[in-house]
Amino acid sequence: MIRFFPALGLAVAMAGTPVAAADLARPVPTGRFRATCEDLGKLCFAQACGRDQIDAALGCRAQCPSSAVMSVVPDPCPLVAAPGPVILRRRG
Repeated sequence: MIRFFPALGLAVAMAGTPVAAADLARPVPTGRFRATCEDLGKLCFAQACGRDQIDAALGCRAQCPSSAVMSVVPDPCPLVAAPGPVILRRRG
């Protein structure tokens, strides 16, 4: 006959790998490029992640509008938010 010891079972359960709540949600989308921008006149430094090089650079310039893109390097990084739908408007 096997006896069950609740304290031992709890210790064994807690000794396993901890699982964060974020692990149970859907995976965070990742980008493929990280851009670094800086504007020394306004002391603005930013980093942004994007699916391609242009998306990463534009995301960086959105945080510091008058900044210069210093580098765009391949780096897997989490995207903050999924881009919204593209809305085309007619001029005139």
